Order: sequence, then C-alpha cells, then structure tokens
Amino acid sequence: INDIKVLATILDGKVKYFFDTNPEVKPTEDEKGNVDFKDLNLLKSVKKDKKLAEVIPAQPGKEGKSVKGKKIPPQEGKNPQLPMGKNTMPMPEDPNVLIAAIDGHIIFKQGLLVEVEPAYVVSGDVDFNTGNIDYVGSILIKGDVKSGFTVKVGGDVDIWGVVEDATVEAEGNVLLQKGIIGRGEGYVRANGDVILKFVENQNIKCKGNVIVGESIRHSKVYADKKVIVKGKKGFIVGGEIVATEGIEAKNIGNYQNIKTDVLVGISEKVKRRLEELEHEMKQNKDNEENVKKAVSTLIQLKYTQKNKFTADKAALLKKMQGLRKVLPQQKEELEQEKKNVEKELMKYQNAEVKVLNKVYPGVKVTILNEKYTVIEERTNVSFRLVDKEVVCGSIR
Repeated sequence: INDIKVLATILDGKVKYFFDTNPEVKPTEDEKGNVDFKDLNLLKSVKKDKKLAEVIPAQPGKEGKSVKGKKIPPQEGKNPQLPMGKNTMPMPEDPNVLIAAIDGHIIFKQGLLVEVEPAYVVSGDVDFNTGNIDYVGSILIKGDVKSGFTVKVGGDVDIWGVVEDATVEAEGNVLLQKGIIGRGEGYVRANGDVILKFVENQNIKCKGNVIVGESIRHSKVYADKKVIVKGKKGFIVGGEIVATEGIEAKNIGNYQNIKTDVLVGISEKVKRRLEELEHEMKQNKDNEENVKKAVSTLIQLKYTQKNKFTADKAALLKKMQGLRKVLPQQKEELEQEKKNVEKELMKYQNAEVKVLNKVYPGVKVTILNEKYTVIEERTNVSFRLVDKEVVCGSIR
C-alpha cells in the first residue's frame, strides 16, 4: 500500500491596511429627498508618521501526517512585501509597519502600492490666474472651473463650484459639489465614479458609477457601471444615457415628450463598435452589389465590343473579380465579430431601467440590442429583457 500523505497546512503572511482600500463613495439622501455631498471623504487625508499598512508575517503551519503516522513538517509560508510607494517609509521601530513620510492624501496605486501625495488646494477658480492644472495626486478646488480650462489629476478631484465648458479628467473619482453646465463643450472623464448635483448640456464618461443628486438635462452620460439620479425630482430629460449595469431615476422624459434615449446592458465602447459594424456591413453589401454590376458590365463589353475593351478595362475587370472573392470573406468576418460582441453583451442581459415615479412618451429604452419606445405615461415601472424583448412592468 502506498504511503498516502495528508499535507501540512501553510499559513502565508498578509498585509493589513489602516485605511479603507475600496471605499463606497455615495452621497446620502434624507427622508425629504435632499442629497448630501459634504461628507463623502473623497480625499483620504493623512498626517506624517501615521500608520498606513502592516505586514503580518507568515505563521507556522500545522504539521501533517502520512497514513502510517509519519509526521510531515509544514512548509514555510510566503511573506508579502511592504507596499511602500512614494512618500511612505517603514516605521523605524518596526520595519513591518508602513507610515506616511509627509502630510497629504493617500493613493492606493493599482491596488498594490500605498503612496502619499502632498495636499493640493486651489482656493479660488481655475481660470487665467491658475492656468490648466495637471497634477499627479488628488486635488481640492474651492471655486469654479472656467470655460476652456483643463484639470487633469492622477487621483481624485473635489470641486466646490461649477464646471463650465471645461475638461476634468481623473484617474480616481470626480466629485462636483454643484455640477457641470454649458454649451456641450465640457467633458468629465474618470476611471472611478462621478458624483455631482446636476449636468446640463454636457458630457460625462466614467468606468464606475455616475451618481446625480438632482438632474441630467440634454446630456451624453456614459458609465461602465450604473447611472443613478437621486434627489427630490431626480429626473433625466433629453440626451443619451448609457450604463452597462443599469439606470435608476425618479423621472425620465417630460410632458413635452422630448426625445430621451436610455441604454443599459451595453457600454459606450461596445455601442460605438456595433454602430461601426452595422455601417461596415452595409458598406460591404453595397460594394458586393456594385462589384457584381461592374463585373457583369465589363464581361459584356469584352465579348460584344472587343474594340472598346482596352487594357485599362481588362485590368479593372481583374481587380473587380478579385474583390468579388474578397468581399464575401469580409462579410463573414464582420458577421462573426458582431456575433462575438452580441455574445459578450449577454453578460448584462439582466440590466434594468428603473423609474421610481414617471416615465413619459418620447423615451426610448434599449437593453442590449432590443428597443422599446414609451407611448404612454407610466408610473413606478422597470424595463427589463424577457425572451429577447424589452418589457415594461412593475418594479420588482
């Protein structure tokens, strides 16, 4: 009988963090529908010498045994490295503890390193006095961001004033205590969440959630997660709202039946690629028909009017015959890519559009590739996909 082993356990070391590494950044809403943006703690401030992380060393595991009772010593566990990044250092008294080397804001970089960036506060507006801002860390702007200016940060950005026709880009989250309004030339982009009170006639794109305290008017908003419009009115009217995981609002559209498009289960990137594929497939079909006609005309010319079938015409016929072989292959490749994209979309077939109060005629709901146009006012409903068809029913 073979001596079957019961393996010894291994207890690896781990890193303990003294700050929230994955905070849920969401404003609170009271019973009256008022949304509070003031206590989000978007910028994680830290003082010099404050503990940031600690490596808990690997612990001795329990020994194992073979079926014959022979002891099997445990293997040594692995110890992680101290996640030391910019402006951090080991504690002199304990090299397993990471502390801040300066006062500033914590940045959890790529989920691996802990860094501290110096505090950067703009006391007034971003305008001709400050110029454009390009900063590696997080930033607090106590005024407005004026039209034509750019704020680009490597962390989070907290803006107390209004963003006009300006550009705000952040590797982290964007918090606009007021909102963004203008003539459609403004843009907010974030790798995290975008949280604001209102957006009017502007553009937002983020990899997280877009959380709005009051309203979205005539804007283009794209979120890789959800779009949630809270507050007393909490309405979306006009424009195009795309959210991969779902949309929730109190009201969508208005009594004037303004065209409002809401799309879920699909990302802005995928939506754009599907539109491109449909255009390319139509172009391919048109090309096939044109090439077929051209080949037919040239062959007829070749056998009926040989004197007019010049060397140029012969070269053109050869080219058209070559295209006639290539175009079906291109068609097949385009159709296959479209199938692959649509298969990828099925991951989000359970995405919903929830309307807690009213949805008005003029609203078009798209889930994956299926469309539904609202033709009569409805209250307290959700739109979801059932058997490849968008249905409107009561909120579950």
